[in-house]
Amino acid sequence: MKLKVPPAIQLLIFMFIMWSIAKVSDVKHLDFEYQKNVSRVLFGIGIAVGALAMNAFWKAKTTVDPSNPEKASKLVVVSIYRVTRNPMYLGMLCILIGFGIRLGNFYTFPIVLLFIWYITTFQIKPEEEVLRQLFGEEYEEYCKKVRRWI
Repeated sequence: MKLKVPPAIQLLIFMFIMWSIAKVSDVKHLDFEYQKNVSRVLFGIGIAVGALAMNAFWKAKTTVDPSNPEKASKLVVVSIYRVTRNPMYLGMLCILIGFGIRLGNFYTFPIVLLFIWYITTFQIKPEEEVLRQLFGEEYEEYCKKVRRWI
């Protein structure tokens, strides 16, 4: 698997696209009393989910490098990985949704759906193929028990 743009950079690109849309379209469609707080909570959840995922990888002493999943030495199925197979991407999704809420523009939310499609198609599915090759039946059993996103 040859990853050209790391997922963290992909997240920033999607955030930039959302910000650009919000700047071009000055109509604010989303405005509620605790909007900033909801945005901050989602950012916090995203960071926490990502940190739990990375911590589980570090404890297992395996790679967190998404550009080289073939270097994985262990299949991590503990901690947050009992809830979702892709907590790092789920964390990014929470950050993106929080950012969209902060921007307050409904026109930015289709970009969140585009992110889900993009990261699933070009990142998650190729990673899954590598993990199937590396861990075989163990990975298949894990996939039966734990969903891709949540």
